[in-house]
Amino acid sequence: MRKNYFAIAALSLALTAGSAITSFAAGFVSTPQGVKYQWGSGDYCTNNWVSYQNHWFFFGPDQVMRTGWIEKDGTWYFAADTGELQAGIMKINGNVYYMDSKCKLVTGNINYNGTTHTFTENGTTDGGPYVYTEWNSNGSLKRGTKFGVR
Repeated sequence: MRKNYFAIAALSLALTAGSAITSFAAGFVSTPQGVKYQWGSGDYCTNNWVSYQNHWFFFGPDQVMRTGWIEKDGTWYFAADTGELQAGIMKINGNVYYMDSKCKLVTGNINYNGTTHTFTENGTTDGGPYVYTEWNSNGSLKRGTKFGVR
């Protein structure tokens, strides 16, 4: 009988110690401040990028996911209202922009469908090519469909 008590006591101690260690599943968390990304350590992503299911997301210094226009290290990006960075030719608030395959705003002369257009940080200077997908500056879709890269 004494062996059983020792075995039960040892098992109880092991279970108690094991439950004191907290592990977190990495993923998106809704908070009163907005959507955050929690690492497996329990920490939140701060002022950094997250690649999740082949899409890129950015979380600011307040740990909240950004949408719409994002400036990071002198480069501009655009994220849909669901947080995914967007790429390609897009119209935002009536201006046409070009984001490369890494979702970075591109400026200068770009050949698109056989025509060269001049893109500035404020959009094309010539009105740009016809773009079906249109966005509001906050990342909400005005018309069309979202295009992701990856």
